[in-house]
Amino acid sequence: MSFYELKEIPITDLLTHLGHKPVSRAKGGRQWFYHSPLREDNNASFCVSSDKNLWYDFGTSRGGNVIDLARALNGDCSFKVAASWLEEQRRGFKQGPPLAASLVSNGPLRPDTEMENIQVLPLTNKALIGYLWSRGIPAEIGRRYCKEVQYNVRDRHFFALCFTNILGGMEIRNPFFKGSYGVKAPSVITLSKSERTPSCCVFEGFMDFLSYQTLLAKYNDIVINPVPRDCIILNSTSMVQKAVPFIQVYDVAFTYLDNDAAGQQATDTIEAAMHDRTIRMSGRFPDFNDLNDYLISWLFRRS
Repeated sequence: MSFYELKEIPITDLLTHLGHKPVSRAKGGRQWFYHSPLREDNNASFCVSSDKNLWYDFGTSRGGNVIDLARALNGDCSFKVAASWLEEQRRGFKQGPPLAASLVSNGPLRPDTEMENIQVLPLTNKALIGYLWSRGIPAEIGRRYCKEVQYNVRDRHFFALCFTNILGGMEIRNPFFKGSYGVKAPSVITLSKSERTPSCCVFEGFMDFLSYQTLLAKYNDIVINPVPRDCIILNSTSMVQKAVPFIQVYDVAFTYLDNDAAGQQATDTIEAAMHDRTIRMSGRFPDFNDLNDYLISWLFRRS
């Protein structure tokens, strides 16, 4: 099976196959809570997001995708061993609709309109740092570029990563939610307050930007051009037109947008605005949807 096929194996189906049944659910059936398969757990503190196909163990501050779970279930084995084990388990799944497909959703929460008692703090929450780790991002890089936002929605307390844009709005992310608060706009990260670099890098979302910073720190020159540059993060492909004026002031733009239709269309827009001053870097990771997928796979192969 390919990396993508492995990632698409539903965690809920894997847990069912291994004999683990959900104890409760939340958020209209999109989050399922289990007794942790990784440890003794009387509180059912192992959560699975069925729509994002991610897991998080609140007792150990670990989480990630189904491959991360396969590694954890097998003594933190290598990616190769985890992949073989997942393929073997998948062949033994019972036929029928996956558990995730039968979930009933009552609609997502709307933090952008329902958030109250908002506090933006330095990033210290171990669960959020663990979430970054599951995405291949070291804590020091997360702390350098992200904050921690704590807030209430419908009298319940939540926390998430916070990445600000040029207008003061926030991109909000935790293992089970991806959204925004305030005005939606691009983010611009410069190396110097007094002058810009000759060229810039452009990313679709801040997790890809953090992935780039991680690859840069680890001296990966396979998919990135290993020279520190100013960075522009769209925060959504719908923001590409608003980002173009910031990109055009640079001599060259290295674009790292997703290898899907929306990402490539946004790249086309940037190329049209920049003429021959764009280098499409997504061609360096054609087998992956985005730079973070590549980073996770690259780190697994090195482990």
